[in-house]
Amino acid sequence: MLDVFGFPTPQGANYQEFYGGETVRDWVKPRGASMVRMLLIGAGGGGGNGINTEGSGSGAVTQWIGPAIFVPDVLRVSVGAGGAGGSAGGSAISGSAGGPTRIIYQAKDGTGYLLLNAQGGSGTTSGGSASSNNFFGAAGIFKSIAGHAGTASGNALAASNTTFLSGGSGGSGTNTGSGGSVSCNYGYPTIAGGIAAAANAGRNGFFITQPIMVGAGGSGGGGGSVAGGNGGAGGNGGIGCGGGGGGFGTSSGGAGGRGGDGAVFIWSW
Repeated sequence: MLDVFGFPTPQGANYQEFYGGETVRDWVKPRGASMVRMLLIGAGGGGGNGINTEGSGSGAVTQWIGPAIFVPDVLRVSVGAGGAGGSAGGSAISGSAGGPTRIIYQAKDGTGYLLLNAQGGSGTTSGGSASSNNFFGAAGIFKSIAGHAGTASGNALAASNTTFLSGGSGGSGTNTGSGGSVSCNYGYPTIAGGIAAAANAGRNGFFITQPIMVGAGGSGGGGGSVAGGNGGAGGNGGIGCGGGGGGFGTSSGGAGGRGGDGAVFIWSW
């Protein structure tokens, strides 16, 4: 996959990371900064349970780079929370949508102005929608990329060619099937789905920032193996990535995996 932004990280830059779903913190512009770069990741959606089987989509990615003179001295950073997976049971239950990640200017009169937004992945297979440019984005270089869609019914998930994140793969649609696998970008190993056996849960995804930023969603849970069996749970998604779908079970479909929380990264120099 190509670098979809093409912006090098300046040497000696002030670099700050913001994690933790549903957290709100302030960012203070460093004194003397002339340029600012912001990267926002929306939270991943939660996977459906094993009667639903859907792996969820990843969050969108939004980035802005521009002169520091156009950036307020204090910004509010709100990190989206990953969506919960559908609970185990005998009826179809979808996962919950991931929350949006936002950067807001809070005025002294209490009004807030949304400057940047990265939408969370849905509780279905759809990824988060790309956001539109606005008055703030027009002051620099703005780009927003939609999230990566998940799969259902044990289908393997191919790596995205537009974003470094991934959705979650679907849980097995039968008692005897395996959950869908997740292929990763940049040559990282494929995350195998759960098999129709005693330990049939899908595997958790991951997220790293070095040597290159990349994330993976959870793989799908395996089937319940025998009539009356319970399906395996879907794996949890890495930061911004979708949860895997639960595996089918005639007694109880496995729980869907949780979507990964969002994140924000800000460079200034």
